[in-house]
Amino acid sequence: MSLRILGGSAKGRELRVPASARPSSARIRKSLFDLLAARAPVSAFPSFLDLHGGSGAVGLEAASRGYTVTLVEKDSRAVKDLETNARSLSLRVRIVRGDSGTLLGRLGTFDLVFSDPPYEADIPALTLRVLGSGLLAPGGLLICQHPDRLRLPDVPGFGREVREYGSNTLSLYTRSPDAHSPDVHSPSVDSPDAQDGDDQPRDAGTGGQAKLSAE
Repeated sequence: MSLRILGGSAKGRELRVPASARPSSARIRKSLFDLLAARAPVSAFPSFLDLHGGSGAVGLEAASRGYTVTLVEKDSRAVKDLETNARSLSLRVRIVRGDSGTLLGRLGTFDLVFSDPPYEADIPALTLRVLGSGLLAPGGLLICQHPDRLRLPDVPGFGREVREYGSNTLSLYTRSPDAHSPDVHSPSVDSPDAQDGDDQPRDAGTGGQAKLSAE
């Protein structure tokens, strides 16, 4: 599969795509970053979290455009491909190996969060957990990619809007500047095989590692 960065410092450069990845289409990525350029520019929303790193099509695109990016990916082979892609494109990103469901309270706070989980996942439950985790900074934006047949819930303290692109939808949640994280009780979506010892942040610019500690 051929996949290229659409804009920024690495525009036109090709990405190595792991077999486990389901990359967002060029149409969705272009629409997403056109939207962010208008509503969430780097100067005002500098930090970007890709909760399901996969091929890096979104996270590395964000880094190419100047955002400070963290990517989470649980597949070890995909992590290696992400590191290879970041180095070959000269993009400095933070890569965390582990299941996003187990790491929500340990990653920090971000201005922009992108969530594109496997479509067989319980996406509404995961969305509620993300919004309730404190991951999103006040005034921040959560972008969820999901099938068009699925409708995500309204959540108090967050504005919600929907953008449709064929069979895919982007649901956007904006956190009110003075809103508290909602008290969300939803079914667990943690991966049963995730191990705390595997949750390793890596700086793709240096290859260094450091252990995450639970808050």
